[in-house]
Amino acid sequence: MAEQGDPAQVAPRSNEHIEFTVRAKEDLFLVGTQRTELRVQSQNNYSCLMLKTQKFSSLFRHYAKYHGLRKDDLEYTFVERLELDDTPEGVQLQRGDVIEVSEKKKSPPSPIRSNDESYRLDLLGLLADTDSRSGLHDCVFLVDKEKEDLGELKESIMSPSSLKKREEPEEVWAHKAILTARGEYFKGCFKKGLWKESEGNVSYINVGSDFNKGTIKRMLEWVYTNRIYAFTENSTAQEALDLLRLADKWILKDLKRLCEYRLMSLIDTSNVSKLLSASETYDARRLQKSAVQYCLQNIKEVTGSKSFEEEIGNYPHLCIGILTEAAEIMPERKRKFEHVVKEEEGGG
Repeated sequence: MAEQGDPAQVAPRSNEHIEFTVRAKEDLFLVGTQRTELRVQSQNNYSCLMLKTQKFSSLFRHYAKYHGLRKDDLEYTFVERLELDDTPEGVQLQRGDVIEVSEKKKSPPSPIRSNDESYRLDLLGLLADTDSRSGLHDCVFLVDKEKEDLGELKESIMSPSSLKKREEPEEVWAHKAILTARGEYFKGCFKKGLWKESEGNVSYINVGSDFNKGTIKRMLEWVYTNRIYAFTENSTAQEALDLLRLADKWILKDLKRLCEYRLMSLIDTSNVSKLLSASETYDARRLQKSAVQYCLQNIKEVTGSKSFEEEIGNYPHLCIGILTEAAEIMPERKRKFEHVVKEEEGGG
């Protein structure tokens, strides 16, 4: 009698086979961009014979090829989902057991890690250090400091050092890549080398006294985040007008449109003449139409304003726009007047 453990007593398990069934849990389709083909109907049974130690990767490959399906589109389940390196013996598969096959469930899209507001704040973080240079900043706007009042000037005029310091422009740092991506004007200027560059490849944009630091920062906030925080609620007419002038000069069309709508909401008797002339200078047609309509609706107050008289003196052709708009209104009023007169005559 052979002793326990004698090779003669142990069957070569590597050669043992197991018969089982692969059943379609659902209809299986071959999906393409132009059409979809049904390959296997739900509950269809497919008999299989495998070595107990054979990896299921061979089953997955064979089943897909036999039925005209993509191997990577399918998943197989016994009591747990089967993996490529699993074996019938490893998952305790027995003769006559059923393995289910179905379409592989696509992983849900990864949750958005940050919403629009946090994205805006991230980009604002890049702007937070615009007053000083970091390693990523590679262009700087040089802005003349705003004139100080006469009292401060008298106090500092005796100090050459303070006077010298006063003459140095303020710096607003930015990133070429973002400016180039958001504005064709910036892209063209950087490409043609129109702005002076230092040895460190830093471009200097000399703004001078054309725009103040606040206007440059508002422009950058829009360029970086596509919005300006509280601009449509809190900005003054002068701030919006300065930004409109900048947007027109640097060809930022969407920013210009934003400024126009803000100014349209701020039109009143005290500024309508100024906004009307600005609309002509900066080709702001929406603003011009709104200003003309305001003039017609408040004709007595507007024409009685000294500022209106001065602005129209500088741009007399603006009267044509006002008269043209008035001419479109007059026929309607004339018809109403004639209708009233006829009614009175008929009544008489």
